[in-house]
Amino acid sequence: MRATMTAPAPASYHPLSVVSHWLVAVLALVCMLSILLATQVGRLSSWHATLMNVHLISGQLLFLVNLLRLLVFSAFGTPEPEGCDGQQVLVARVLHALLYGLVGFLACTGTLLMAAHAAGYQVLGWTVPLLMTGGAMQLTSQVHVMAGMALVFVSLAHILLALAMQLLGGKPVMQKMAVEGKLADYVSAPVESDGYARLDLADTGSLGNTR
Repeated sequence: MRATMTAPAPASYHPLSVVSHWLVAVLALVCMLSILLATQVGRLSSWHATLMNVHLISGQLLFLVNLLRLLVFSAFGTPEPEGCDGQQVLVARVLHALLYGLVGFLACTGTLLMAAHAAGYQVLGWTVPLLMTGGAMQLTSQVHVMAGMALVFVSLAHILLALAMQLLGGKPVMQKMAVEGKLADYVSAPVESDGYARLDLADTGSLGNTR
């Protein structure tokens, strides 16, 4: 019976994971700013509907990009924490779990609210049914807002922890989130090497091989 070989952890995050990380940051910022501006201008403003659409689209894209990150993590792994004790690793994992969970919850409740507001409208010849009553919509909206506020606080905690580990603890946190080589090469035609996709190097064979 052959022993199962465990591939070594990569030295840094997969380039797609790095790109999606910064894309998530941009989408989260757009999503939060659009809903804040929509609240400020009010429903009577001509900008309100546009800002709400931006909030909806950026929120759904945020959810999809986070799913992509999880798939990349599953396929290519993540680097081992360097110089971090067990408590620091635990805090980081809890923050990441909260981030992914809150984004998924916000995407689900946001979709429900969108469908509820669209009840009675014709979409491709299909009438959107009434999914929630007024009371249920109000409750869902309140929970959605509270989850959004929680996401803001968790995101700030995530940023502060990363900065503290980088600047005060001397941990190479930001270096692991930098893309090596040309970004277009990774996206267009990746080659597997050193535990993650590379194109600027010759193909060395299967995933996990080293130079």
